[in-house]
Amino acid sequence: MRFRRSFSLISQEHKFELISLYLSTFFLRTGFGGAIILLDWSMVWALEITYGEENISSATSILLISFAAITYYIAEILLTGYYGSRSDKIGPKSVILYATIGAFFVLILYAPSSIIFIKISNASVGILVMTLYIALIHFLHGVFASAKVAPSLGFINQSSNDKNRALHMAWYDNAILYGRAAGIMFGGFLWIMLKVDDKNTVEEQANQIAKTFPFLTILLLAATLLIVFGLRNVEQKSEIKNFSIKEDIKIAARVMLQENRRPMLLPWLSIAALIGSASLWGPTVSFIVSGSESEHRGWEALLPIMIILIGLALPAPLWGIFSDRKGRKITLMVGLFGLPIAGILGLAAGFPFYKDDISISNISLLLSLLPGAFFFSALIPVLMGILGDTAEDDLDGEVMSGYHFVIAMGEIIGILVGGLVIGFFSLLQSFFGWFGDDESGNGVAILIGFVLFEFTLVIGMIIGIMKLPDSATK
Repeated sequence: MRFRRSFSLISQEHKFELISLYLSTFFLRTGFGGAIILLDWSMVWALEITYGEENISSATSILLISFAAITYYIAEILLTGYYGSRSDKIGPKSVILYATIGAFFVLILYAPSSIIFIKISNASVGILVMTLYIALIHFLHGVFASAKVAPSLGFINQSSNDKNRALHMAWYDNAILYGRAAGIMFGGFLWIMLKVDDKNTVEEQANQIAKTFPFLTILLLAATLLIVFGLRNVEQKSEIKNFSIKEDIKIAARVMLQENRRPMLLPWLSIAALIGSASLWGPTVSFIVSGSESEHRGWEALLPIMIILIGLALPAPLWGIFSDRKGRKITLMVGLFGLPIAGILGLAAGFPFYKDDISISNISLLLSLLPGAFFFSALIPVLMGILGDTAEDDLDGEVMSGYHFVIAMGEIIGILVGGLVIGFFSLLQSFFGWFGDDESGNGVAILIGFVLFEFTLVIGMIIGIMKLPDSATK
């Protein structure tokens, strides 16, 4: 009932368009989440074959995966200012439609990556070429992704006011988080359904992996239709902006460095680094750790990501309503102080149920994290609402391109630094064997590195939010 009520509070003037945009974002992000986990697991698969399972998290492996992953965000940094400004000039619909159709074709281009790997006789060269190919396709994916976020958020901001902005942003954030969770489930399901791990030869496995990506295009087709028919009443303009990478980066950087937005840099960078590292290294760590615990990874590698993402998304609209009615500052304070208290209480209450099996696939342990996730979910929609409050008339796309620029920078930080931290703990295990001498020792080492890095980012986010001036949280 509460969710039905929160959905009814969406702006009536643009309700059909907003719901269509939320649904298309959900399908787009589902395709993205599926591509990320399939790309991620495909890289791990190829690295295991090339270097051996015991060395899967070595410095070389971490660097290769990081290189393949960050090209997406580099494309976003280069182009988000252009697309945000272009959206303000010609209207958001055509830019969003271009982004969705482009992503449709890019998902198909991922498919040959595993085939390329097996066609090269030298395994080391094969993994290098496969990495370069995935990096290129991932860059193209980022080109189209950069055309989606700023125009979408700009349109949402235009369709909002101080009484419903955080709620609208919360629903958009929900579409992203639920989409990622659904994508992870769908991508993992495809891997399991096609029995990639059960095939006897590398060639058979490669062929099955190649079959997974085209399934994701069905989601992008649905997203395209929603944009075509759902945004049919959105105003279109005709003014065209010339393309200039230098100027477009300046646009995105400038809007976030203005005095009224500068205090949001630290919390946004921390949150983005948290999202980026969790999205990439979370499935990787789960895949490796569950592989060291059992012969078949299956759902054990998907459970932690699914539960945490759903736990973050579920209460977000309620926090959006609370923020719009009670104010941004009080909502942030409730989230900040509730996060550690609820987190500790949840872990303490669940301890009798998970104490004998502290593993990433233990449902009791994962459910014990949900109280903390409930309060954490208050932070992102409120910060997005604050950002939207600062937008000037007819410049929503530019302002949101600044947000997208910072998010991309933060996700690059999360991927690279997270990879270095995980790699460092893996090296410690290789040299000293501090985390056990059996096969699971390496998995434990990278899990500890991952958790410590994520905890550091949470602390950075809390410090950033605590330093927000009162003028930013009216």
